[in-house]
Formats: sequence, structure tokens, C-alpha cells
Amino acid sequence: MRKLKVIVMLLVMGVILSACQSGLLNAEQQSADKIVLHKMQSFGQVMENSQLEVTDEQTIELFAEAISRADKVSGIADVADPNFKVEFGEKEFYLWVGEDHGSVMDVADTDTLYNLEEQHAEQLYSFFSSENLID
Repeated sequence: MRKLKVIVMLLVMGVILSACQSGLLNAEQQSADKIVLHKMQSFGQVMENSQLEVTDEQTIELFAEAISRADKVSGIADVADPNFKVEFGEKEFYLWVGEDHGSVMDVADTDTLYNLEEQHAEQLYSFFSSENLID
């Protein structure tokens, strides 16, 4: 009986923890060896010669965590053109980043927007600034 209680508690904790993530990236995508970034001109149109491949493990983890922990915004998204497109293998996202705020959207679901946690937005903004990708 005691084992059953422990199993039930572990299942409940697993459900709670998984609910805290947006589900935008699966485990395999989160452990990608590289991500590809593009500056955007408008929705669906990247700027020429703006591709940047990122292979640094810590930077990939930052992007993966920021996207995975983003909170879904209720309603249908109506947003300005994105700043960046991020590619995790075959999974692609539009990304808006400011000094202390940011949002992400799955390219395959442009009706749904997710807000980044403030700390992640700040870290991503710092990364983009250090790479001279912020205008």
C-alpha cells in the first residue's frame, strides 16, 4: 500500500512539472547540437546573409530553456513582425526580444503566442546584443 502512495505521488509530481513547460520543444530538440538563427525582415521572410549557427552548448541550453518555459498567452495572437527565427532541427520559432521582455511563436502555429520569462528575455537580449544582432 505504501508503494502505491509513493507511485501516485510521483505521477502527480510529474504531471505538475510537465504542466509548467509549454511543450514547444521535446527532449530530443532541447538537446540539439546546434541551432540556427536568422534576423527577420517580416513574417516568413528572413534577411539575406543573417544566418548564424550556434553550437555553444550553454547558449543552446539558454534558448531551449527560454522556449520550453514560456507561458502561453490566451486568445489569438496579433503581433508585429518578429525579430528572429530560431531553428531547432526541423522545429522553427519566431522570436521577439526586448531588454526585459520577449515572446515566442511556433512557426507551425501562428495563432498562439508564448511570453518568455523576464530573466530569459534579458539573457537572450544580452546574447543578441553581444552578437551585434540588435538594431
